[in-house]
Order: sequence, then structure tokens, then C-alpha cells
Amino acid sequence: MKKVMKRSGLHLLLLSAFLLFVSACGSKASYEPRAVNPEIDACEVCNMSVAHEDFATQLVETDGTVHMFDDIGCMVKYLDGEGKNKEIGASYVRDFETMEWVPFEQAYHAYHPEFWTPMAYGVVSFATKAEAEAYIEQEGKGEVLDYNGLEKVDWVMQGH
Repeated sequence: MKKVMKRSGLHLLLLSAFLLFVSACGSKASYEPRAVNPEIDACEVCNMSVAHEDFATQLVETDGTVHMFDDIGCMVKYLDGEGKNKEIGASYVRDFETMEWVPFEQAYHAYHPEFWTPMAYGVVSFATKAEAEAYIEQEGKGEVLDYNGLEKVDWVMQGH
């Protein structure tokens, strides 16, 4: 009887350790960005193809659902509307120069109403402030905005 008790105690201990391991792994949610497929991905707001990948943005919900956008302005409109009721795990913008995904809250943006973007919001995103400043210098106009600075943007399409 003691041998059976020892064996079941060992099984119980191993099962507990396994469940603890599995639950610990599950609690560290990862909301990695998904690659853009211009042939099938369409903007959640305007339904345009996400053809200009250097302007693409995306939201990843906590359940793993990904929402793609062809312009940062469309993503902002979504977050202010339908997206208010979603549980967002992560949000990303594309670095215009490197095409790397950058967490939305960490990115810098070059803004001017005359900058070309797919839906004419005039906001171009970068991973660093220096990249945004270089873009503005090259264009001869605009201002650098961080995440909080985007509040001053009037999110209307400038040229459509």
C-alpha cells in the first residue's frame, strides 16, 4: 500500500509541476507582429489593399486576432471607434526606412499635411527620432511627434 501511495504521490507531484509549467508559459502572452501579405491583407477601416508596406500598421488583440491598416490614420480611427471595445495586446507601425515593426508607443513620426501617405493623413513613422528628423530635413518641412504628440494631429485625410 505504501508503494502505491509513494507512486501516486510522485505522479501527483509531477502532474502539479507540469501544470505549473504550462500555466506559467501561458501567462506570458506574446503579441508578435504578423507579416503583411499585400495580395490578401486589406485595411480594416478603408478596405484598401495594404500595398504600401512601408506605411502598414497593425493591432494584435489579446486573443491573437490581427487587424491590418494601410495608414496610421486608419489605425487611429479604428482605435477611436470600433477598436475601443477590443482588448489590444500590442500595436505596431512600420519604420519607413527599415520596414521593421516598431511598437506604436515607442515610434517617432514625421508629420506634415502635405506628406504623401496611402490615405493622405501625412504621418510617416520611424523607429528613432533621428530618422524622423532626417526625413523632415530631406522634405524641407514637417515636425517630429512622439506617441503623445500625435494627439495634436487632426486625423482627416488631407488630399482625398
